[in-house]
Amino acid sequence: MPRQHRPSPPESPLPSVTLRGYGGTLWLEGRAVILEQEGLRRRIPVEAVAEARAAGRGQRSAEIALWGVDGAPGPVFTLEGRDAAQAGRLVETVNRARSRSGPPQGGAALVEERPTGTSGRKKGLGLTRRERVVGIALLLVHVGGFALLAWAGEPQQAALWLLGAAPALFGLLIVVPSLRWAWKRWGVRRRGVTVVAVFARREGKRTFFRYTDLEGGTHEIEPDCAARRIGGDPRRIEVVHDRRQPGRAVCSLAVSTLLWRTAGVTLAGGLLLSLAFVMMPLQLILLALSR
Repeated sequence: MPRQHRPSPPESPLPSVTLRGYGGTLWLEGRAVILEQEGLRRRIPVEAVAEARAAGRGQRSAEIALWGVDGAPGPVFTLEGRDAAQAGRLVETVNRARSRSGPPQGGAALVEERPTGTSGRKKGLGLTRRERVVGIALLLVHVGGFALLAWAGEPQQAALWLLGAAPALFGLLIVVPSLRWAWKRWGVRRRGVTVVAVFARREGKRTFFRYTDLEGGTHEIEPDCAARRIGGDPRRIEVVHDRRQPGRAVCSLAVSTLLWRTAGVTLAGGLLLSLAFVMMPLQLILLALSR
């Protein structure tokens, strides 16, 4: 009687360990590591992982290092975490399940990426936990300052303090995103590799371009409206990606564009925040000097 072939049972899924971090989340699903960060969801099969390690202050962050090609190190994805114990569990689980040898094409070729459209934010008001805490703290300060001026018998100063919330809010809405954008550009360009991205697809009013990193991995970026075109071709733009995190990239911009944006943010945001200072903190200073 012929011997019947029995297929080997599939490998069991990994425990569903999750690590929440600042601006993203890392969790295990099936036989893969899922990283949701900066508007992208990456699915990293365990076969692509060369090593997982805890890092950062207090070992609360997690680094997922991928296999490279021909002995070269592969890209590293990092999540700045909040819980050292959880980071340790996740790292231990991944290292226990990872392959001891990498795929010939490298780990980056196995990574799947797709935009989430949420940029690591939660649904509802669209704010991260840190932003909600900061917002609550600012609200308490605002209410406290108004109460102090009213209690001191300064109704005009209290009214200025109350009205000063408007220029303060609009000034912060201009300055804070611009500072975050500038910080990201500086970090990416410091370890940057310049590549060409080509038009990939369109989703409604959103357009995505695709580029290939040094390890052969493909990534997508939603371009800046002023992105520098290659040879005047609107289907090709120049982008700079982080050598350590190839999925983190920015569009190359002309120097004149950067200067105009800096001037606009400085004038508009600076004037609004200066007005807010006059209407709010200066009133507390004047109150203190009058006592």
